[in-house]
Amino acid sequence: MSKKILLISTNFEEVSLITASKGRLGGLKTTDTSHYPIGLAYLHSCLELDGHKVQTLFLNNYDDKECFDIVKKTIEKFLPEIVGFQVLTANRISTYQLIDYIHNKYSEINILIGGIHATIMHRQLLKKFPYVIAVLGEGEITFSVLAKELSNSNLNLHKIDGVAFNEGGKIIRTDSRKLIENLDNLPFPKHEIFFNNTNRITGCILTARGCPFNCSFCCLDILSQRKVRLRSVANIIAEIEWMINRFPQMTNIWIHDDTFFIDNKRVVELCDEIIKRKIKIGFTCSGRMKPLSQKMVNKLEQANIKKVLLGLESGDEGILKSCHKAITQQDVINAITLFSKSEISVTVFLIVGLPGETLKTILETAKFVKKLQKIKYLYLSEAAILTVYPGTEVYEIAKTGGMIDDSYWLTDKPTPLFTLENSEEQLIKFKEILLNHISVDRFFTPAGFIKQFKMAPYVIKYILNHRSVLKNILHKTFKTILPRRIFEFLINTYKKLL
Repeated sequence: MSKKILLISTNFEEVSLITASKGRLGGLKTTDTSHYPIGLAYLHSCLELDGHKVQTLFLNNYDDKECFDIVKKTIEKFLPEIVGFQVLTANRISTYQLIDYIHNKYSEINILIGGIHATIMHRQLLKKFPYVIAVLGEGEITFSVLAKELSNSNLNLHKIDGVAFNEGGKIIRTDSRKLIENLDNLPFPKHEIFFNNTNRITGCILTARGCPFNCSFCCLDILSQRKVRLRSVANIIAEIEWMINRFPQMTNIWIHDDTFFIDNKRVVELCDEIIKRKIKIGFTCSGRMKPLSQKMVNKLEQANIKKVLLGLESGDEGILKSCHKAITQQDVINAITLFSKSEISVTVFLIVGLPGETLKTILETAKFVKKLQKIKYLYLSEAAILTVYPGTEVYEIAKTGGMIDDSYWLTDKPTPLFTLENSEEQLIKFKEILLNHISVDRFFTPAGFIKQFKMAPYVIKYILNHRSVLKNILHKTFKTILPRRIFEFLINTYKKLL
């Protein structure tokens, strides 16, 4: 029997990129349209394929009131029989509020929770919300089975793999559902639900699922079991071409694999097919520093890969080892060298405050990044401060050290920074020191110019070859140093002269 199903990803807590000290001040609201929840898009398609009528609300970028009002009005109009929430650590607070609201006003609606936070913290959530059902891990098959079973008057959740529920105060977890081995069997994600705004020009795809590594700050291995499953090149190309034909405004596709470069041969085959079919759209991808080959890098450029993001996190050998990155400084040098003659824009992810971080390790990271920038200039404008997520080794370290316990995740406090070893103020200071050394955005500031003076030839050469970067830097600089009224006057004057 078909159901009316509403899928929701609620708004994120408002936490600054620099610090979590602001707390929740109405929810995060941005104009960024480069990402959308591909997991919900897959779930939507699978449920529709089963004959259900589905609506999906992607509300991550709305404030609290807007999010609540949209969900409220949608339920009143759509009258869903099942509501499924994607629960992430950063949107858990708004999700809790809506679960309470729906249950109190529409007790007949079945509420399901899934996502990484719900999977890891399902026992805690089922005690707080004994009437919900948790979908653990990959949700496509489990949710479909549940939707069918919920029509049965003799409901038996015990026979469904991959769920957890509260039965008379006892938390029951059924057998784990096996990972989906053949990803080609899944329908394409429902991209259409995220392209209803003409401002969106970036599409998102997954060519694989899973990661074989276990970095101390990441909890992905709980879902993927450290297994990587790859879609076929033919299946990926079919989705890319469908997206290009369906969304003519799309100019870029972001490949969101956790380990896109894990199989260089497969990447080369995919690039060859993109080249063969004369697909001209731009691509962005992220991956690890190894394995990489010169052949693969050359193919990436030929296939119109415009930007590559690589995970570095720290330039200190000791921290790289302790957080299980499974890379060395030499691996990183080798990777950047392979891209050195390529037109592909390369940047790296950096994390301030990993266990063992000190001023010395920050300066070591700054020194190492400058060394990389002399090989190929890396545009860096930000660095993350380590945030604590349940299910990670960092979380266990924080718990052992008395910084946090599981009860924290039921509060309305924001996702915390890792402050077991360094205070929030010290972490912010570390970040400022690092960015003053390596960020092109800081080059025109007094502190940045002093720290990057010897890098001037590399910075200037990069800026001259990337005029849009210069424009952004000048915009940020003048906005910072000029009074607001003068800045706005100059911007308005500039626009009139164009």
